[in-house]
Amino acid sequence: MKRINSFCLILTALMLLSACDPEPQPTPVDPVEAASVFDLYVCAVKHGGMGQNKNGTYVRQVTSLEADQPEVEFTGRGIDITQKYTMESITRGKYYYQVPQEATGGFVKFHIVRDEAGNESVVVDAERPFGANTYYPRKYTHAWLDNGETLLVMGTDAEHKTVYWSKLRESDMAVISEGTMDIKISSGYSSLSTSGILTQTPSGTLYYIYHLKPADENAKPLTRVAIIDVLNMEVAMESSVPEKVMEETVSAAYGELMQSLVTYDETGNMYVAGMVTIDGTKYGVLRRITVGKTSFDPDWNGFPDPEGRLLTVQYVGGGKILAYSRDETLGTKIDSRSHFYTLIDTKTCQRERVSCNGTPLRYCSGRYSQRTAVDSKYAYIGVTEGDGEDEYPQVYIYDKATGTVSPGVKLSRGFCFDLIRIME
Repeated sequence: MKRINSFCLILTALMLLSACDPEPQPTPVDPVEAASVFDLYVCAVKHGGMGQNKNGTYVRQVTSLEADQPEVEFTGRGIDITQKYTMESITRGKYYYQVPQEATGGFVKFHIVRDEAGNESVVVDAERPFGANTYYPRKYTHAWLDNGETLLVMGTDAEHKTVYWSKLRESDMAVISEGTMDIKISSGYSSLSTSGILTQTPSGTLYYIYHLKPADENAKPLTRVAIIDVLNMEVAMESSVPEKVMEETVSAAYGELMQSLVTYDETGNMYVAGMVTIDGTKYGVLRRITVGKTSFDPDWNGFPDPEGRLLTVQYVGGGKILAYSRDETLGTKIDSRSHFYTLIDTKTCQRERVSCNGTPLRYCSGRYSQRTAVDSKYAYIGVTEGDGEDEYPQVYIYDKATGTVSPGVKLSRGFCFDLIRIME
């Protein structure tokens, strides 16, 4: 009897200890395996992105970005996707998923292959018509559900009054289910952001971050954060963000189809790139939703004293976020050489220019660009062509373990370097 009582006491104590644990540890963020295939995008004449360039978008596939590789040539090489597909796309593994440039009225899944002669081509894996909900090229946001088996796509109607959602089967892009969100436009506001930002945390919470556009053009937008029940797609919780914290997210019209706007650290903290207005000019902010919380920390800003807009953010380990931003004093056009890379320390909120051998990487053109990609070991950082005759578009490689930066492969001159995508 004593043995039974002792066992029961021990079992009861263990159960109580388990019940008293208020904050279970989040699921760690799975790092992307070391890359083996990269798709490099360039545009002719001027930078592309968000429909800015109709002169030609060319893709070449390479298996390494190391410096010992031959210069990547685009003159007469690479596949031109300009007419049929968009540069902005969802990617996973080796596949692209998008609403294509062509008015096909549906979704497409494809991948790019390179033959022995070095010629790229597109292989279409699946095409499906829209269901009841209609989406437009570039204008939607997404999240992966069910360990990647389901793709959730969200966007608004043509008048930006209603938020649509569609769950697609990854294997063949068939519509599993679809509907509309119970999200209303508040008094004093005229419409919704085109797509908003959709993201699922490592622990499984689905966030939809969007803003309301004011009826008065002189007023400021209002950002709202909604937590969505993944199973029934109903809003479980919703709150407004104070304008001093964030007026709107970056690229709320295009989701993360091209630029990385949301990133997570090892513990599951979420970081979101946004904007606020200072003296009539939009400047960048970097806000954090700490794991276990449901709203932005108003006292934490990873992008204080900004020179201009914050354009992309990617966590690279060790408490560091790789950021691409703009210095307003050096030019605000898409092709202005005013964009540059920094590393943000999430503990101190201090940042420093990314440097190679003691020299900061040069200022770049290309506002709508994502020339950075991160895998489990490295971050790949692309810079655009410089002013000197010996300066070419080039990739630099940041070693996450050591924090050192080394030169990588060069690209041929004459094209605007816009995108690096890791495909496998």
